[in-house]
Amino acid sequence: MNISKKEFLELNKKFDELNDENQQNESFKTINGKIPILISAPHSVRQIRNGKLKGKDLCTGAIAIILQKETDCYCIYKTKNNNDDANYDIENNPYKQEILKIINENQIKLLLDIHGASDKHGFGVDIATGEKENLNNNEYLLKLLEETLKKHDIENVEIDTIFKAKSIHTICRTISKKTSIPCIEIEIAKKYRDIHNFSQIVKIIEALKEYINIIEF
Repeated sequence: MNISKKEFLELNKKFDELNDENQQNESFKTINGKIPILISAPHSVRQIRNGKLKGKDLCTGAIAIILQKETDCYCIYKTKNNNDDANYDIENNPYKQEILKIINENQIKLLLDIHGASDKHGFGVDIATGEKENLNNNEYLLKLLEETLKKHDIENVEIDTIFKAKSIHTICRTISKKTSIPCIEIEIAKKYRDIHNFSQIVKIIEALKEYINIIEF
């Protein structure tokens, strides 16, 4: 990975500063690339679901940005809590609309939606595919992701165990139905997003970086 721990921490620190009081107008940012894969981090800042404030998925924003820089794929991530939840709201969801726009304008062929999960679930990564329905008959992408994560010694790689991305609320379910491209929600356990154990962050980034680089469409 072409970034130091110090650089990662500085990048991640920006998401600590992006909170409800942030005065910028935009609630998300996008980065264009050349590889037709879109990385999404909808919970990179706090969100509100059913009136309840939920904490951000630590480091997911920074991970998404680094993956974009390392692979030259496309990227979108939240920058502001607009009293919304980009991965839950069905109506009035500009984040999902922007994803559709990026896909349609750039012939995107795969969406990877990055999330964070608690270590209490027992997995290292839970790959959510809507019980494979969100893959739109591209199951080889699931097998390749599973193999690549294990190759990089990511422990306890599971599929649709705790998180399934099967609800119409989720980004992956919505986008897979509206575009027919494969969409994968990647739930990363906290131990691979722990800033106090940077080697684990490097491990998950390197695994996802290799996955993006070896996909052939």
